Amino acid sequence: MESKELKLWEKGAPDADLFSTVGDLNNEGLPTLTPYLLAGAERRPAMIVCPGGSFQFRAPNEGEPIARWLNQIGFNAFVVNYRVAPFSPFTSSKDAVRAVRLVRYHAQEFNIDPERIGMIGFSAGGYLTAFVGTRFENGVMAPGSRDAQIMSMLLGEPDLNDPVDQTSARLNAMVLCYGETSPFSKEKLPPDALVPKDISVDEFIGFTSNHQHISANTPPTFLWVTATDHWNFQRQNLLFAQVLNEQNLPFDLHVFTKGPHGLGLGEDEPTVAIWTKLCESWLQGL
Repeated sequence: MESKELKLWEKGAPDADLFSTVGDLNNEGLPTLTPYLLAGAERRPAMIVCPGGSFQFRAPNEGEPIARWLNQIGFNAFVVNYRVAPFSPFTSSKDAVRAVRLVRYHAQEFNIDPERIGMIGFSAGGYLTAFVGTRFENGVMAPGSRDAQIMSMLLGEPDLNDPVDQTSARLNAMVLCYGETSPFSKEKLPPDALVPKDISVDEFIGFTSNHQHISANTPPTFLWVTATDHWNFQRQNLLFAQVLNEQNLPFDLHVFTKGPHGLGLGEDEPTVAIWTKLCESWLQGL
């Protein structure tokens, strides 16, 4: 059943004042979480859904329909209504991190097993998922390290007076659906507006390349993409899976022969629609 939307921050949402003179702002700068909770007192696993949309919008077919499917296979689900343009992807990242913390903080209230919280992301939402899954409590980003400094510059510091901010953002599983895992490279440089003056372009590319932050604590990962996806994220997914394999980490990788970008559940592409069954089996086996 769908419950009332939750504000990710009751007050003081980071970056909320950046565009205060602009119109609607896709949720008016106030990110929310839409719960789809199953009835009963049984402690269930939960999946947080990050729709795609190139950080310009949130694709409807990658939000509620995914949550309804997750309910059908026994998962509580939450759709993150993260902020998109004119906000930067780092505002979106703050929203995704907060969503994990908020779900775990309210785990008892929502009848959720706090040790079985995963995230599923599509396209740009796949970037958010991979970012969260490879950064938090991963044993790589040591306090005081350069990566920790860059994280602070891009995402800010947790609020020591906010119990949600002090809750773990670690994922127990992640599902990347035609995800963009490494948005920038030497051939595809980031816009100058995204790179703070105290961070070099090379550092920025390295920090935003999620495969470079895979560690022994990276959660089990399910990835799928189509060979004909015109956004050409195939190589990124193969590289992500290669690093998982090199570190002997559990993953499933599926490359389907054909199908366009943005398929969601894949119901209009028979060769791809099987991904939900494959993913269900994988999730149930964790």
